[in-house]
Amino acid sequence: MGGAPPPRLGPSAKSQKRLKLDVFGGDQWFKRKCEDAYCEKPSLELWHDLSSRLIEADIVPTRLRDVTQHHVSTSDVEMHALIGDKIFGAALLEEIVGNRLCKDTGEATRQYSEVASNASMAQLVSECLPQHVQGGREVEEHSAGTLVEAAVYMVNQMAGGPQAVQQLAKWFVYNVVVEGKKQRRFTNPKGLIIELNGHTMSHRIEGTADHEPAFQARCVWPKEAPREQQRETTAIGKSKKEAEANAAKEMLEIYGHEIYNAPAQESAKLKEKKDLKMENAYGHLLTLGGVLVGECINTASTNETARYVATVRLGNDEARAEATSKKQAIRLASQQILEANGEYD
Repeated sequence: MGGAPPPRLGPSAKSQKRLKLDVFGGDQWFKRKCEDAYCEKPSLELWHDLSSRLIEADIVPTRLRDVTQHHVSTSDVEMHALIGDKIFGAALLEEIVGNRLCKDTGEATRQYSEVASNASMAQLVSECLPQHVQGGREVEEHSAGTLVEAAVYMVNQMAGGPQAVQQLAKWFVYNVVVEGKKQRRFTNPKGLIIELNGHTMSHRIEGTADHEPAFQARCVWPKEAPREQQRETTAIGKSKKEAEANAAKEMLEIYGHEIYNAPAQESAKLKEKKDLKMENAYGHLLTLGGVLVGECINTASTNETARYVATVRLGNDEARAEATSKKQAIRLASQQILEANGEYD
């Protein structure tokens, strides 16, 4: 028995690549897709026209209203926001997937989580609903999410409403995903730090008032390395979540170059999954819409060792491989084309 494997001290190659792409604003494939989909900055003309007709009582949650306003059933607003969340979510995913800004479901999920987050809505609510959030006032994240989603529900019922919602989704994806990459904003810094084998922790700062608490967070990378080999950053926030995100962001900004150039490590479980994925390369190719081009035939002359040649295609890309068996030739060609398309990163 060899005992438990040694702890992983460094980041995985996959998480290092994600960090590097964030630092450099995305890869060439992503940049090309953005150029195709957004030759100019999306407008909100139709959305602004329809959303300006909404009555505040129908979309503004009670917690965001002035004390002088009469109480209107906030349960209606919350319920409309619940439905609006699904409507807007579908429009956002259509925009992301339809423009092929992602290569797989994992990347689509990450982009969607970022653009549909209450944090993103809080940043952009004064621009997409200027009539209801005057003077660029700061809106708490949960209230901003409710406000935007309730507005989506109400606008979607108007004539031209579905088109206005699509316009809003396009504008959000451009500002959060596309511009975020261009400006090298880190998406979910705490999540990325954890993937890179880092760790965050936080505590409330003693003496801060209950109505205005403050939290301090530490970020450590790599988490299982000896103390003298670790990097550490600290940050403050209004909540544990905010403080830890700030500390992780500072770690990525200060030590990002060091992290994505560190020796990559891979857990035994991940290596086993990768080996299995490569073994079943042809099956994976078929699930992505790839095909075997023609027949895989033996091109060797009589009395020579068998030499099978296979050609596969995925989109506009082709790969060709030779082997002593038909199965191996198809597998090798599939592995080549999948590797060229980033499937084994």
